[in-house]
Amino acid sequence: MPFSAEKLLSLCGQSNDVRRLWIAYSGGMDSHVLLHRADALRSGLPSIAGAIHIHHGLSRYADVWQSHCREVCADLGIHFVSEKVVPQEGEGPEDKARRARYAAFMGIMQPGDAILTAQHADDQAETLLLQAIRGGGPRGMAAMPAISLLGRGYLLRPLLGISRQRILEYAEWHALQWMEDESNEDIRFDRNFLRNQVMPLIRQRWPAASRTLARTASHTSALVAFSDELLEDELQHNEGKRTGTLSIVALLKQPVSRASLLIRALCRKRRIAPPATVHIAELLEKQIYADVDRQIRICWPGGEFRRYRDDLYVIHPLAEIKTSEWQYDWSGNGICEIPELGGILRLVKTVGRGLRPDLVSQGIRVRPRRGGEVCGSRRGRYARGLKAIYQYYGIPPWERVRTPLLFIGGKLVAVAGVAICDAAGVDGSKAGFSVIWQRDTADT
Repeated sequence: MPFSAEKLLSLCGQSNDVRRLWIAYSGGMDSHVLLHRADALRSGLPSIAGAIHIHHGLSRYADVWQSHCREVCADLGIHFVSEKVVPQEGEGPEDKARRARYAAFMGIMQPGDAILTAQHADDQAETLLLQAIRGGGPRGMAAMPAISLLGRGYLLRPLLGISRQRILEYAEWHALQWMEDESNEDIRFDRNFLRNQVMPLIRQRWPAASRTLARTASHTSALVAFSDELLEDELQHNEGKRTGTLSIVALLKQPVSRASLLIRALCRKRRIAPPATVHIAELLEKQIYADVDRQIRICWPGGEFRRYRDDLYVIHPLAEIKTSEWQYDWSGNGICEIPELGGILRLVKTVGRGLRPDLVSQGIRVRPRRGGEVCGSRRGRYARGLKAIYQYYGIPPWERVRTPLLFIGGKLVAVAGVAICDAAGVDGSKAGFSVIWQRDTADT
């Protein structure tokens, strides 16, 4: 049997809160066996929400595959969902298809969902070799994990310990009908070249190569997991003044190899695509030794390094702000969407802090900084310019231009998510409204 209910339940248990399962179903042999086996075990599993078929549109037979998958699901009584995707430009064809596929999965899944995919031991062996050839390092050599986060849910691979031969035997025993992807024979693709040209030669000399390579990936994965636990502690010990940053002073005390590990660990923690070795080398060898007032910005697809004072930030790429000529009138109810900055404002009731309710009832105007704005003192003894406020709270320059300001009666009353101007704040234990500023991406 490809896998047991106990094995799959064990994977679900490792992800804590799986309540529904989806099956990634391409129509090929591997995913058909996965679907068939999950259906046979469904009484002992979490609820099966359905099968997800991704229509890449790359083959002239794509519509035929989709119809086949729909018919198989109908026969099994499994809900069928098909998503048509368009791979993005700028990547290799295999990576483009994979990213588009996973993006479609994430668009469907809800919290508590897990999607099952059909990668097996032979796929794992191929992945390890590809990563080794591409210089993937320990994390790449760990290949594919049996369980990982995916969007708001989890991705589970219950077939990783099963060979393709055993999967074929199961499919033939149960007389399953599947579709063959003609592109699997196209050796222009790296994985196909490895699978069709290289692996047969390796297995001639070492028949158990796929199994032993998959075992190597498993051993490496365990070491990487242990390393991640140690690095989590190191991140806390080397954190900058602001949460989610690294102290540059602390990094300078580390060997380059250790500093590189910490930076990659922070990227993973922030769910930011890891930088290439060349980007980390540029940071550590050139930029990080610059004067503290010098701005650092190193970009790669999916992330950026930036520096403010002693803190090294790893952030998602910041979209260009195309205009500062915008403003919104807001009652304070619901949300105030600001597409120019890619985020939303909302007020949350609180006690002892925040904006005075009597001011909020007058209506709020929201706009960007234009120069000359000040936060007045409650007693009028002094006024603080925005630059002083940003410096006091340690707000880096790239966040300042992406922070909306709130005005009531023509006076600045709040810097969203940063400060309430004294004259607009509540006293003592009185009720107030905190200003919550939430951007679309975690870029701070």
